[in-house]
Amino acid sequence: MARPILIDTDMGVDDAVAIALALASKDLDVVGIASVGGNVSLDQATINVQRLLGALAPDDKPRVARGYDQADADLPDASHVFGPDGFGGAAMAPAEDVTVEPVETLYEELVKRYADDLIIVAIGPLTNLAAVHRRNPKLLSAVSRIVVMGGAVWCKGNVTSTAEFNFYRDPAAASEILQLEVPITLVPLDVTRQVAIDESHVAHLAASGTRTGEVLGQLLPYPIEHATGAETGRFLVHDALAVGALLWPELFMQTALAVDVRTTDKDRGRCLPLVGQHAERPPSILISVRTVDFLDNLLETLCLEHFVV
Repeated sequence: MARPILIDTDMGVDDAVAIALALASKDLDVVGIASVGGNVSLDQATINVQRLLGALAPDDKPRVARGYDQADADLPDASHVFGPDGFGGAAMAPAEDVTVEPVETLYEELVKRYADDLIIVAIGPLTNLAAVHRRNPKLLSAVSRIVVMGGAVWCKGNVTSTAEFNFYRDPAAASEILQLEVPITLVPLDVTRQVAIDESHVAHLAASGTRTGEVLGQLLPYPIEHATGAETGRFLVHDALAVGALLWPELFMQTALAVDVRTTDKDRGRCLPLVGQHAERPPSILISVRTVDFLDNLLETLCLEHFVV
């Protein structure tokens, strides 16, 4: 039976890959998607959710909610990676049959409906989850698991030398959510930097003859072409690993370890491992992945092939 998941997303291209993967899998049922500010503005993230659903046209469209942006001014976005619209200027119209509802309504009704079967996959800043938790402190504790893409535990950050983008955008929310008494899987840069796609993978998708392959074939060239430094010619599909961790947990090595997310200006978003310190329910932190197998599974699932490891 497919597991119900609610995806909370700031909707850049890597978010689109993650959502496409979840929609393509027979093992997951995407029952809701909530937008949050981050890669792009909240308005653009909400539009991008509608654009992706319009392009992928799943048989059963998930419910869609508009969440929150971060209150801090002058925060960095990811337009240098994904373009001003987050989708590299791809010609994709929003789905016309999608109703956008308040994020609190979506969370409350989905948790009530699916209870401890529901998994939340948070692939943007944790602003929405913190807002929902502050409104109803017991709500998120009722879900099966929260999977969080964020943080840089033992590696360098991608905003500052110590901070990852999602945690930097809203460190207070990250700190708050990681302390919840609910099973949490943390998918940090330490593991997401191990998986990258290039033009050969885009060609594989484009040649698949599937709608998903066609859509991602439009979205992926922009971040690959605009990658710089060590990532030139490659694109790190960070958020896809959060979904992949649900589908193929056997491909990952993980450890249970408490972390501390710093909220001060100097160390904003820094995610420090608390080695040797006791925690009632520390998050499971993914630290490595069988890269070749993950990429094979990713492409085969997206292309509706049937050779998943």
